[in-house]
Amino acid sequence: SWIMVLVAGDFAKFYRSHNLKEWEFLSDFGKEQGAHGGVWECPDLFPLTVAETGETKWVLIISINPGAPNGGSGTQYFLGDFDGTRFISQQQEARWLDWGTDNYAGVTYNNTPNGERIFIGWMSNWDYARHTPTERWRSAMTLPRKLSLRKIGETVELINYPLEALEKLHSEEIQKELSLEKGQIETLNFEQLKQSEVSFKTPSRNFKISFKNALGETLEVAMDSEQQEMTLDRRNSGQKAFQEAFGNKIHRVPVTNLPEGVVEFSFYMDWSSLEVFVNGGQYVMTSQVFPNEPFNQILVENTGDKEVLLNSFSIYKMKSGW
Repeated sequence: SWIMVLVAGDFAKFYRSHNLKEWEFLSDFGKEQGAHGGVWECPDLFPLTVAETGETKWVLIISINPGAPNGGSGTQYFLGDFDGTRFISQQQEARWLDWGTDNYAGVTYNNTPNGERIFIGWMSNWDYARHTPTERWRSAMTLPRKLSLRKIGETVELINYPLEALEKLHSEEIQKELSLEKGQIETLNFEQLKQSEVSFKTPSRNFKISFKNALGETLEVAMDSEQQEMTLDRRNSGQKAFQEAFGNKIHRVPVTNLPEGVVEFSFYMDWSSLEVFVNGGQYVMTSQVFPNEPFNQILVENTGDKEVLLNSFSIYKMKSGW
């Protein structure tokens, strides 16, 4: 039989059909679970295996607008079981696939060559999608991401991380080892950083990465161990009309379940977007930015009291097409 998930207002309805013409109602889900700050849209239901335990769980993805944690549109997910009639989840709180303001309405592909569950989202937000300062294009899609389940501590989390195939776009590499004393800032200069990947590993939870250009426009991503959060600040990142109307607040991610020790941070930069991945996709932020010229500097700042070591600090130039 065929199963259809239909969202109705701010909850989901499940139907079954044997001929794709006549549909039998099966069950409802979510009237009192998850986020309900807006309309539910774009449901997607599929099973994944937890890497550490071999257990199979069903994942239900639901986009919501408005009601996302940093405003406007966003994508939440539920983990549970599906018996062909009912989706059952013990999860009460909202959990977010992406904490940024610009990943919405994403769905996944079936029948991929390697059996991967691949997700692509719309890189915009209904709070401002009609007003972004562009002429030849209105919005873009996120990088394609592989979805997986990992048990981190006592919690099973939905992981989303760019496909390994993106490594084929690497054209040049710069690699450094950075060690910063308290308050120290390291400045790295480039011709331009559009279509670039920046990645490093560090045990530190107190640092700031700033992308700047010759006009003084700045995009900042910071980690704060005391607040247990990552922040993204695009308030001074480019075109003033966009910044004042839509980029006028700091976006926050509570990183309360990061494992101890060394963690990887990856930044995928295009002219008008930044996609940030922490610990292989455990925490993600996708944001549009509109600098008036490409960023050409990276500033790495130690904001904590101890020495910061960034291992395998790599900057890759990315080819502009496959």
